[in-house]
Amino acid sequence: MSLRSAMCLTIALLLAWTAPSPGAPPVRPLRILFVGNSHVATHDLPALVTTLAGHQGVALDIEPLAMPGHSLADHLAGQRLQRALARPWDWVVLQQGPSARPASRAELIASTGTIAARLRGRPVRIALMSTWPDQRHRRDTLAAETSYREAAEAIGACVLPVATAWRHALASDEPPHLYQGDRLHATATGAVLAALAIVPAFTDGEGIDRSIDAAASGDEARVLQGLAAAAARAYRDEPLRCH
Repeated sequence: MSLRSAMCLTIALLLAWTAPSPGAPPVRPLRILFVGNSHVATHDLPALVTTLAGHQGVALDIEPLAMPGHSLADHLAGQRLQRALARPWDWVVLQQGPSARPASRAELIASTGTIAARLRGRPVRIALMSTWPDQRHRRDTLAAETSYREAAEAIGACVLPVATAWRHALASDEPPHLYQGDRLHATATGAVLAALAIVPAFTDGEGIDRSIDAAASGDEARVLQGLAAAAARAYRDEPLRCH
């Protein structure tokens, strides 16, 4: 898929779903702190999630704290995260690299444990967004998924199964173009898939496949259907899914 087609796909997806009724009473947005790295910043993943959730009648107020190359330990070493954690949130989403190797898995578990301890006793939920590996290390996907589940289980958090959704999509008969040329960051299509895997956590498990036919036609519709199916399967099969 060309860059132009990928961007058209993104726009079609974001405009496809019916907006909530204007007569519905206003609801306070869910306040979400989204901590991560360039995987979060690329294509403004939090904005995609906000838009998709909004078209399902769920208002989100997401504040991204995304620094290129940062692990959660790097965030903890700075002041911005400390200040952000002191504010009231409904959710705190945590993401770093794939963390498939033993050392990075241990760091992920330690860092999420530190953050959870600082939030203890407050009415906030924690979700960990699993991260897809570099394209050259796709074989590490299952280990990355395990790392995020172990870290989530250790603190009573849930998992946003983005890495799992990518694995399912790439294993399909017609795998979408998810990786940029650097073989690490997401294309627009990959960012849409990530958003689709995240949104059900904040919409009571509701996916967005119900309006695919209205979103696009032809090749774009087929890609959208494949992305929605991969995301829905990842959410359904995630033992620590957010709900």
